[in-house]
Amino acid sequence: MGACCLCSNLVCTDSTDFWNKPLFESANFIVVPSLGSLVEGWLLIVPKKHFICMGALPGELLRELGQVKTAVATMLSNQYGEICAFEHGPHSVNRQVGCGVDHAHLHLVPLEFDLRSAAESFMPSGVHWKPGDLESCRAVFGKGQDYLYIEQPLGRGRIAAHNEFGSQILRKAIAAHLGAPEQFNWRNYPCVEVVSRTVRVLSGYGITV
Repeated sequence: MGACCLCSNLVCTDSTDFWNKPLFESANFIVVPSLGSLVEGWLLIVPKKHFICMGALPGELLRELGQVKTAVATMLSNQYGEICAFEHGPHSVNRQVGCGVDHAHLHLVPLEFDLRSAAESFMPSGVHWKPGDLESCRAVFGKGQDYLYIEQPLGRGRIAAHNEFGSQILRKAIAAHLGAPEQFNWRNYPCVEVVSRTVRVLSGYGITV
């Protein structure tokens, strides 16, 4: 396995970058602000051990992931309103859908619009969303397929499987809806000021998982 930016910067917890400092954590997951946040309150749930996507997690970790997701989303919704969860899920390294980060990370983002509808124009032809959950991500991963996963509202999941997804599809959809389509790429637009506001607002919260 090559160097993983999340393993080296986040899970080791010795990075000097403030956006790599966990805001919350459980036994097996950390929660950090997302570099490239297009809106305030954008967080990532990241497993401490290396897995390429949430679909690669062993089944015994899904309950804990669900608990972390619920606790963090409740806190975010109290501060920002409706919360959407999503993942770009690669089945192997160096897939376009992985957005250049081959370590599982589930996005929790305050969104007031329907992400699935916003993403339609960026999806490959003939790809359809189906009802699903985190177990569905494991099933698709087990078949050797990439996937996109959305929960909006939380608890109502949808999954789309395909092996020719483009890069950062759901980020592209969010950026386009916000009127800044050129800012979809988190590497080119890290939005450090927005990340800083998120940290200031949320650092005082306590979450028990």
